[in-house]
Amino acid sequence: MSRKSIFTKSELIEKSFEIFKSQGLDYLTARNLSKELNCSPAPIYNLFSSMETLKLELIKKAENIFMEYVVYPETNSIFLNNGVGLCVFAREEKELFKSIFLKKNSFINLIDRFKSLVYKEMERDVRFYSLTSNTKDEIFIDSWIIAYGLAVLIATDYFENPTTKFITDRLLSSAGILIDTKLKKEL
Repeated sequence: MSRKSIFTKSELIEKSFEIFKSQGLDYLTARNLSKELNCSPAPIYNLFSSMETLKLELIKKAENIFMEYVVYPETNSIFLNNGVGLCVFAREEKELFKSIFLKKNSFINLIDRFKSLVYKEMERDVRFYSLTSNTKDEIFIDSWIIAYGLAVLIATDYFENPTTKFITDRLLSSAGILIDTKLKKEL
């Protein structure tokens, strides 16, 4: 018969998520987590069969939070919303942004999900209908560099708490020039 746990599964996930946000996923071991919870590793393993199972749960939670930001309809341009969402995520979830995008083991699956989302939005934008897939790839990479660069500057406090308008204006001015140049080249 298994012993009654001293905390619930959701409490364990929340505490683990706090550690993940502040220290990164690599720091999250049964030993470190049990130290934070002031218990032995046994209650952790009563709720999760392995640390990998717990980490997968945390990654899913982080992905869901991130995706909420990048699909939020901040502007009338769905494509722009992706970049604004990335930067607002960096502003409001600094530690999570750093843990996901600035630590050694970045979340390539999350970046791939983001890329897939951006491509879907490009398919819905009439400006991109006639573009070759090569040009769409170039636009994605260039836009990613701009939005990601701004997000990193925000997450590292180069720009402290920029307004969403500031973010939108910066992305519009730089990405707008980029996209217009690529569109003219295609015509």
